[in-house]
Amino acid sequence: MSITIFSQPIHSGKTTKLLHWCDQQKNAAGLLMPDIDGKRKILDLETKEVFAIECDNPANTKEELITVGKYHFYAAVFEKANSLLLAALSRNPQWLVIDEVGKLELEGKGFYPAVKKIIDDQEEKITTTNNILVVRDSLCAEVINFFKINKHIIIHRLEDL
Repeated sequence: MSITIFSQPIHSGKTTKLLHWCDQQKNAAGLLMPDIDGKRKILDLETKEVFAIECDNPANTKEELITVGKYHFYAAVFEKANSLLLAALSRNPQWLVIDEVGKLELEGKGFYPAVKKIIDDQEEKITTTNNILVVRDSLCAEVINFFKINKHIIIHRLEDL
């Protein structure tokens, strides 16, 4: 099992590049967060299911939201996303992708439970899954330190995998 951090600047096309790369892999699982019609969505790489995570009208919703910067996300959708990631991890795919690990995870929110499990499993050598964590370049060192990721590689191009 390995942890690969795919790091590039914000809005540099990381998600689009990963989508194309994952489509060419035989056994890739995990979640991407593409912008579709101007809103963040979750894309399950195994089922190709897309579901809304970004709240269009935070002032008029009764659902619990998680806010980071200008974005308001449904807390329940992050719970579902973490369940999907943990279920995928238990199936031991060749590749497990999490797009992305950032400010929310540094606060113990968002994909934090799944990321923590992946890193713990790596330390305990429980699985043979290769994990790709997408991290914007400005947060890379902070994410590595926060999660105490000891064994990892950082790539800036998917061709380096």
